[in-house]
Amino acid sequence: MIRSILIFIFGTLNSFGQTLSIASNSSIIVNSNSSISVDGLELAPSEAYIVSGPNTIDRSDTAIVVGENASINRVYELSAELSDYSGRLNFKYLESELNSILEADLVLEVLDVNGTWTSIAATINEANNTLSYDFTELVGFTSVTASDFSASLTVKPIILDDHVRVYPNPTTDFLHIVSNTVQKATLYNTAGQKILETNNATKLDVIDLPSGVYLLNLTNNQNQISSFKIIKK
Repeated sequence: MIRSILIFIFGTLNSFGQTLSIASNSSIIVNSNSSISVDGLELAPSEAYIVSGPNTIDRSDTAIVVGENASINRVYELSAELSDYSGRLNFKYLESELNSILEADLVLEVLDVNGTWTSIAATINEANNTLSYDFTELVGFTSVTASDFSASLTVKPIILDDHVRVYPNPTTDFLHIVSNTVQKATLYNTAGQKILETNNATKLDVIDLPSGVYLLNLTNNQNQISSFKIIKK
């Protein structure tokens, strides 16, 4: 028989270690009109949700570093994936944990079982120091933190539509363009000046461009334009 057991290890916001432990053959049931808060990480599922053991949630003050990018100094790590979750996730932080990142630039970061970080544009409440996001589709994650939107933990291809994708972004050297149709690429700086232009673009060399933000327009043979922001590091 599965037993529902909830064990909290309470401490101040400056103490670290195991904050929640669920034993084997045990679980926590969180109803859709309820929530569970674990030392600043709150889950409010859209429907009844079961967190099964064995599982633990730990909070660390050590930032996640991927390449030249780093998270804030608050990371929640689960020993087992929290799978098939939908609903609100609230992430609370202290200003002393921001690791030189501006609050206005924060994005939520979740790690899946494949080791891939995904950046999420969450709602920022600077008065309460929280990031909030409502997952309307099922997700699974093993870790949660926050980072700078321009320095996410994993550079993933950005899907513009069903036919075009561009990666990596941010970039330091090249932009790769994958499309089912021929694309003309035009790159502008923030002043609206044309920097680069090429027909039948599959790869753009931006090595010599200054660091900053650019606008890339891709135009297919039907004059349909896909526009997005490029960050050159």
